Amino acid sequence: MERGLYNIASATTTTLIDFYKGKGSISSIRLTNAHAATAVTVDLFLEDASSTKCYLLKTDIPGKASVFLENVSFNNSVLALKVTTAGSGLHAATPLSIIIK
Repeated sequence: MERGLYNIASATTTTLIDFYKGKGSISSIRLTNAHAATAVTVDLFLEDASSTKCYLLKTDIPGKASVFLENVSFNNSVLALKVTTAGSGLHAATPLSIIIK
């Protein structure tokens, strides 16, 4: 998959930008729930080497909805960008698409 594009189809924690990967500046992050009706719980956060988290976003995204974040900036030499997703009931694998530019 192209760098900056992610399709997450299970309840999991995914590293979007790891430490020291030289991603450069980020102009935007779009998180889209691809499910028709079921919400997906999203925790988008920065994490340091000691696993301390600083949350950028903690929310439920309804089905067929997006969240758009602009001007996300952080020091990639000491912080990683991660996302944790969760669904509910039969739809624990609610699909989430992420685009980082």
